Amino acid sequence: MNNYLIMLGSNFADIRQLLNLTQEDLAKKMGVSRPTIVKIEQDPSRLTKTLAFAFFISISYEIKKRIKEVKEINPSAYKSPDSLNAYIKVISGSSLLSAGTIAATASRSLGAALPGIGVAIATAAGIKWGLKALKSNAKNEVEQKIKWDEEKAKKVLEEVQKKLLEDKTRLLSYLELSSLDISQFVEKINNNEITKEEEQ
Repeated sequence: MNNYLIMLGSNFADIRQLLNLTQEDLAKKMGVSRPTIVKIEQDPSRLTKTLAFAFFISISYEIKKRIKEVKEINPSAYKSPDSLNAYIKVISGSSLLSAGTIAATASRSLGAALPGIGVAIATAAGIKWGLKALKSNAKNEVEQKIKWDEEKAKKVLEEVQKKLLEDKTRLLSYLELSSLDISQFVEKINNNEITKEEEQ
């Protein structure tokens, strides 16, 4: 028996949800079947060392990849309101955060309650929501006044980066580790191994 593995198994669903992964997503990343993930989430004692290593490597890689990819996004490459939708899609695709989460995250620095991604996109570009609802002539006049606001676009990206770092901190808390270091993870497992003699 291993207390750490049981603790880890009991946090499986929470960690998966933190990373916005379905059971199927996690299974693919770990190289196992979905029923394996279901069984562990239902009975944490089913988590073996082998599965724990696959889990740790998968989730460590996942969070590091997201942080790296979001950090590499260049707001300067999206300098028009027309490309703002693509900008938000790139952020969403790299971070795997939902549109609603990006909107809520962006509202922290932009100081407004953003009920949906459409408003977050509009706010990031410095335009007022409802542009599409305007008739074509009025729309053209308004579009001529629209300026790409790179500072606000950067703030949206910064808040997403902060969110991912917060997620990493929460992940470390679930794992009871100070870093995503495989040797630290192995030590944690080894130090929590209970022999049959100790069980009796």
